[in-house]
Amino acid sequence: MKKVLIIDSHQLFRDFLKNKLSLDQIEVTLSQQNRDGYTKMISTLPNLVIMDMGEDNKNEMDLLEKKASDINTVNIPVIIMGPVAERANIASLAKYGVIKYFAKPIQFDVFFDAIGKVLKIPLSMDLTPSVLDIHHNGNIIFIEFAQGLNQEKLSLLQYKLTDMIEHEGIESPKVIIMFTGLDLSFVDGCNIEFLIENILACPKIHTKNVKILSTNKFIADLIEGHKAYAGIEVSDNLPRILNSLVDTSITSSVSDLITDRIITSSAVSDEEISSINNNFFSDKSSDAIDSTNSGTVLHVAIIDSDTQSLLLTRTVFETVGSKCSQYIRGEDFLADYEPGKFDLVILDIQLSDNRGLEILQTFQHQHDAPPVVIYSQSLQKDLVVKVLSAGARSYIIKPQKPNVLLQKCLSLLRGN
Repeated sequence: MKKVLIIDSHQLFRDFLKNKLSLDQIEVTLSQQNRDGYTKMISTLPNLVIMDMGEDNKNEMDLLEKKASDINTVNIPVIIMGPVAERANIASLAKYGVIKYFAKPIQFDVFFDAIGKVLKIPLSMDLTPSVLDIHHNGNIIFIEFAQGLNQEKLSLLQYKLTDMIEHEGIESPKVIIMFTGLDLSFVDGCNIEFLIENILACPKIHTKNVKILSTNKFIADLIEGHKAYAGIEVSDNLPRILNSLVDTSITSSVSDLITDRIITSSAVSDEEISSINNNFFSDKSSDAIDSTNSGTVLHVAIIDSDTQSLLLTRTVFETVGSKCSQYIRGEDFLADYEPGKFDLVILDIQLSDNRGLEILQTFQHQHDAPPVVIYSQSLQKDLVVKVLSAGARSYIIKPQKPNVLLQKCLSLLRGN
């Protein structure tokens, strides 16, 4: 059984992620940030560590330093959720075994897909097209669904609602659920019940303060026939629902709340207070996940005229989440290169177009040039000295087992 250690200061998200992974038979250990994370890492030796990193990340970096200095934990892969950071700062985390870095708010489906790829387990995900919008005006929280009901988004509701209520200090929250253009029937009954149960699981939300805006008769019949939902009102009249929720001592009219968006959301957006984005990458109707959304830590350039060697090198780096750009000729790399594009360059100095040394010389006077590892067949001593003098950070003789090459490159980054 695969094992995952989750180090996160937000208990509700830790619990949510544990429940999700446990459904796929993954053993999950939970740790609160900075307290016992390293101890649990040593005791469980997980296949993956998922860590939440704050703006002040000193304690998290101390933990990563301990991990990298321990032979038992150094090779455990790490996925981090953290604030938006500079590209160079993210790349520097690779030396600690960080293979994915997701800037908050993360897109949960991409995040979950990355976990599955690291563990080499196809994790279950509901891919039903669904648009979920959550915002609030004062103590009234609006939840709007369009296109469909997605199990993953329904599961996230409890976490996101509690996060919003706690962060905004909302007292006596009142909830309006809106189904936009959804033709729901009895086959959606379980999803509707799951939706309401997740909303009512928030301690501060009571049934009398939950209203549903819908013209769908099935929803009205479902609520009316469910004893646990006594007090929940279903109506097709928004002003009526608002009048039942708004304190008339504050405003005698609900017209100030109704806009072209139906409701004006508060100044603080939901994305700013949550670790998870309402919108999934799959909502974009794209089959490909690009590097800006995939959490890529390292962008590696592989320059090798031996196509078989190039493919093996690319494959092993992609297994640790790196984005790889491959070049058979040095000329192609030089035409494509621009400062800051790559975090690591793996170069066979014996290229078919003899541009290997020129590539090294291009980097010699750049203060922010990526480290270059020479991966080539045995050379004469004077040529080895020449390439190292030209700025190569390491020289590795071909052939090597792919994992040996990977570990040597990561060791170079640790000492960089």
